[in-house]
Amino acid sequence: MTKKITRREAIKDMFFVGVGLASAGTLLQACGTRGGAGKNPADLVFTPMPEAPEGSKIDSRRWDSLGETLGMLGLGCMRLPTLPGANGGHGGRLDQDAVNDMIDYAIAHGVNYFDTAPAYGESEVVTGNALKRHPRESFMIATKMSNMAWGNSAPTLEGAKTMFETSLRNLQVDYVDFLLLHAVSSTSEFALRFENNGVMNYILEQKAAGKIRHLGFSFHGSNADLPPLLDKYAWDFVQIQLNYADWKDMPSGFGPSDGDNPTSSEALYNILVERGIPVLVMEPVKGGALANVSDALRAKMLERHPNLSPAGNALTFVGSLPGVMVTLSGMSNMEQLKENVALFTGFKPFDQKEMDYMLTIADLYKSNTHIPCTACSYCMPCPNGVNIPGNFKVFNTASDNLSIPDPAHQDKEYKQKRKAFLKAFNELGDGAKATACIDCNACLPKCPQRIRIPQQLHMISGLVESLG
Repeated sequence: MTKKITRREAIKDMFFVGVGLASAGTLLQACGTRGGAGKNPADLVFTPMPEAPEGSKIDSRRWDSLGETLGMLGLGCMRLPTLPGANGGHGGRLDQDAVNDMIDYAIAHGVNYFDTAPAYGESEVVTGNALKRHPRESFMIATKMSNMAWGNSAPTLEGAKTMFETSLRNLQVDYVDFLLLHAVSSTSEFALRFENNGVMNYILEQKAAGKIRHLGFSFHGSNADLPPLLDKYAWDFVQIQLNYADWKDMPSGFGPSDGDNPTSSEALYNILVERGIPVLVMEPVKGGALANVSDALRAKMLERHPNLSPAGNALTFVGSLPGVMVTLSGMSNMEQLKENVALFTGFKPFDQKEMDYMLTIADLYKSNTHIPCTACSYCMPCPNGVNIPGNFKVFNTASDNLSIPDPAHQDKEYKQKRKAFLKAFNELGDGAKATACIDCNACLPKCPQRIRIPQQLHMISGLVESLG
């Protein structure tokens, strides 16, 4: 009998030979790549870009509609370095000295866009402390109106005023260069959070008074939801999630792309470009997921671009799009910052052939079940103590490494996969495991990715139960 295979299965057959546990050394077949015959990942050598020379600056673009020249790379301040905690882990408190060093290095190399939010814990305060040591004209600060709606209750005007005034105090500035209405997904939600309570009028008053220089919003809805929001006001810019994995579609059944209500980075980008609205990009590396791909995908990218890490490939894909105002990267340490600064110094964009190649990588990446969690932790704390991002990380790591144990198909690697998966799962601790989810649904309205969190936690619990 002739077996019908899907497009993604065909691509996998073209690219991979003998795929097993990535850590065991996946064999690859090079189809149309610059390396000739297939190679074992262990034989491929990564040659990192040299650090950007002292005095050099990252590439920038001029945006006439804003009257601004912006460095192509922006520093996202949600995942800043933390102080050591108990047992050598992270303590949760941000490391002011480390943040100072990172911001000093960023400004010295032409990074002039810094993104934070009230929802990022200590970020506004720590970022403000670091930036105040530099001339005000040397940086542009972006923060957000993070007044989320819970259920049918809308934030109040008084609460919005307090939030904005607190942001100015925390950042130690008289004005913000960019203010974003945080995580907007539809016109009905926009009305609830900003229009019906007078918050939008207040924000426009602050803009007229010079306390907000540019106004936009971060978008987390579907393709169809964006145009009606754009019709509301003369927005200066819009922030969207954009990366090569989400370019054609965001994962159906997990995120906002769902049946008749699709979402894709490509569609959102094109809508904004057609209207002449600068595109601010968040999650170019999907919260680090595209920086920590399987050895198999890493080898395919390395064979093509030996001086680009997986994160470098992801950032280059985004930076190659001419409508992108700034590519935000949530960097957690100086090493990541230096790598990204080097990438955007004398930036070498992908041509169309290379962009298409990254979409082939996207097909391979998405051929495995993946929960699109970016570890933003907006869903936390869970009222019942579940470590939601931790559970998703256990699952996604196994998926990325092609090592999800399947009790129904116990191949020769099943015992090894089962042992590794259960070990990672049990390290979460009893109260933090997915099995502790009680379907209270408190997490659902908080997730910017619109992940059906309880459903995915139960999926993980079911897998664990099936493993015995």
